[in-house]
Amino acid sequence: MSFARDLVSVVLLLLAVVLGALWAPTTWLHQHVVEREGFLAITEPLAEDPDFQRTMSDSAVETLLGDERIPGWIEERLTPLAEEQAATLTGTGVYATLWEATMAELHGALFSPGASDLDVDLGPVIDRILTPVEEKLPIEIPRPQDATITLASIPDVPLLTRVSAVTPWAHWTGPAALVLLALALLVASHRRAMLIMAGLGGILAGAGVWWIGEQVQTVVPDSIDQAAFLGPIVQVFEGHFQTAMMPQGVIMLGAGALLTAVGLVLVGLRRRG
Repeated sequence: MSFARDLVSVVLLLLAVVLGALWAPTTWLHQHVVEREGFLAITEPLAEDPDFQRTMSDSAVETLLGDERIPGWIEERLTPLAEEQAATLTGTGVYATLWEATMAELHGALFSPGASDLDVDLGPVIDRILTPVEEKLPIEIPRPQDATITLASIPDVPLLTRVSAVTPWAHWTGPAALVLLALALLVASHRRAMLIMAGLGGILAGAGVWWIGEQVQTVVPDSIDQAAFLGPIVQVFEGHFQTAMMPQGVIMLGAGALLTAVGLVLVGLRRRG
């Protein structure tokens, strides 16, 4: 009977360790990747990145100048003026709106089955560029009939789809791990020894969280991590994930070490008694 109780206790403890190790990573993924608001909160500061700004402004100018309705003599004068206005575009509300809409479109594409294109409507941007330009030119510049461009190709990411189906339950894994841990200690016939094992399990879970944070770049497929436009954005998320997991892992390691120390002290006191 004692052996059976200890066996059940060990099984409960193993489940608690697994859930404890998954709690921090899955909760972070749900809050900052699966949830649209969290995703946009991380991508919002990226609007200040010069490379992303150049991608947007250059695309707008290319789309504008690619309109065949613009006469050649106007295009020669229009080009430097449009490039000048595009350079100031990034400080306007139009650019901020465009970036937020683009990131919202990207979020939807990442969680849609199959590969897809990240299409962006540059119409408002082109209008913002041309409005001050037309004050310097004698004619009204025609707007492109279709200012939608494909900014990037988003590969199929089945892993994200599977993760998004699980992460809504992530916030329950932490409390569930604590409940299983308490049950393991209650069921065990040798509770002091089980307390030491629980501490070691906490250390193992903390090490697992730390390892997941360190190895996140190896988990992300190269098709995403190295993709044009998308790759730098994904790498920012990887950096945020690593930064968030390190302290979580340390806390769990510390809690596990504390439980182990308490268990060893209790075992020592029992032997003395």
